[in-house]
Amino acid sequence: MPILRISAQESGTQIHRAGLLLDQDYFLKFIHPDLNQDRNYTMGAALIFQYAKMGEKGWVYAPHRFLANSILGKSNVEGISDATVMLANTTFTPRYLGNSHDPESEYKRNNDRPFASLNFIGTSLSALSNSGNELITVGINIGAIGLNVSKAVQTTIHRDHWFGNTSPIPYGWEDQISEGGEPTLLVSGKKDWLLIGKVDDSPNNQQHFQLSANAEFWLGYYVSTGLGINTRLGLLDGKNWSVNSLPIANATNLIETKNNRFELFLLGGIKGNGWLYNALLMGQFMDGPYQLSLNQIKKGTLDWNLGIGTKIPLCKTRALKASVIVVGRSPELNTQIEFERWHSWTSFQLYYEW
Repeated sequence: MPILRISAQESGTQIHRAGLLLDQDYFLKFIHPDLNQDRNYTMGAALIFQYAKMGEKGWVYAPHRFLANSILGKSNVEGISDATVMLANTTFTPRYLGNSHDPESEYKRNNDRPFASLNFIGTSLSALSNSGNELITVGINIGAIGLNVSKAVQTTIHRDHWFGNTSPIPYGWEDQISEGGEPTLLVSGKKDWLLIGKVDDSPNNQQHFQLSANAEFWLGYYVSTGLGINTRLGLLDGKNWSVNSLPIANATNLIETKNNRFELFLLGGIKGNGWLYNALLMGQFMDGPYQLSLNQIKKGTLDWNLGIGTKIPLCKTRALKASVIVVGRSPELNTQIEFERWHSWTSFQLYYEW
């Protein structure tokens, strides 16, 4: 695949982007009260910064450049379209939060997912094709599983009834995956193709409908692959076609453009995943009392998302980008039928560009 051989400065990608990302299942209560349940991925938060020139030099992005060159052959780091750094936390809990007086406590904890948490620093580098219709992203996350950040946050929210929360106080965090903390790593690769509404050379590349496909892999605390499609419908800048509904999990890739154009659109997508390993279900090197085996997890899952997004120019070079997306995932457990449940959450994304 031919990759841009001009620098980030020459391609007009000197845009800086800072953002706040928040995933929470609580807000689904406004759609239906039964959807606000701690039943798997319950919350996540991240601070993100993007600037293409970060990826051109230095040791931090050296592995990304090496992997991108290995994958793309003739490509080089002068072809990058974006570089990202993210500080994030994700929290996973079973539906059953623990009760020592429950006679079925052990049965529930042995068949539901374990408590788990992940804190990481994620970096990613993206390269765009000459046509503008293909994108490659390489990501590396370094962090720790089993720290007590999620325990403290969730316990405080439930104990002090933040936002009117009436969920029970969780009593299972003392047996979370890798309790006390264990280092972890993830290397990921993703390729996106724009299929409909392709980018052209016109200065006003306005579109009203775009359809893209993607393929990705994860190797580390996840060993997994995924294939998906995404769509946008509305007032679109055709060059801003890349969609990522799970930025905390995948590291965000958003294509930069010289234009600062208003956008308002609906977005949606669906993705199938294949799984061989999930450290947040199966554990890593440390043994724990509640860990699932490979036979107890689904080898295939399905993600879906539906939301709304916008870009609001503030002046010639500054803008706000925002989106609200409802995300769902099919059952991940293969234990007892009562624990094989769909779960969903709301993803909020807010970025400031300058």
